[in-house]
Amino acid sequence: MSWIVDRAAWYFSLGRPRKITSAIDSADEERSLNYIFHDPALEAIPRSLISVLGTMPDNLVDILDTAVQACRANAEFPVVVLSELRLDLIAARSAPVEFIPTCLHLPSVPAENYGRYVRQRWSLIMAKWDISNEIVLSSSIDEFLASQIGADIIQQLTCEQSRHAKDGQREC
Repeated sequence: MSWIVDRAAWYFSLGRPRKITSAIDSADEERSLNYIFHDPALEAIPRSLISVLGTMPDNLVDILDTAVQACRANAEFPVVVLSELRLDLIAARSAPVEFIPTCLHLPSVPAENYGRYVRQRWSLIMAKWDISNEIVLSSSIDEFLASQIGADIIQQLTCEQSRHAKDGQREC
């Protein structure tokens, strides 16, 4: 009878998730993240946003390298924002990279919701990094949104934001 119990225990253990152990030490992993500032002097360095929204230039790698070097030469910490998910660029950059998806990345999201999402994501990136300077290498955020969802929807979203900012006073 005990062999039945042993066999059942073995069978039911197959469906249980096993504890996954990581070979990476969590302290080493935390220290390896570029965007965590532990040094007050490093925290005080102004941060510059290098944005590449919309059409990506063919020589983007060279352009980004030059922009990152220029930021560092001016004692600024560069942060890159891309609208295309280019893993080759993300892996090879010596600066943190943020991503803002295009409409093609989110095909089931209605245009108004996409516009709100991108504006909120942009605001969060600006606040997260405390950006003091922006280098626009392609389209500005407004031009990018207009190309993605159309200028009429942008106007509608701008009016909506103005109403919220003015406690319900309609400006449009």
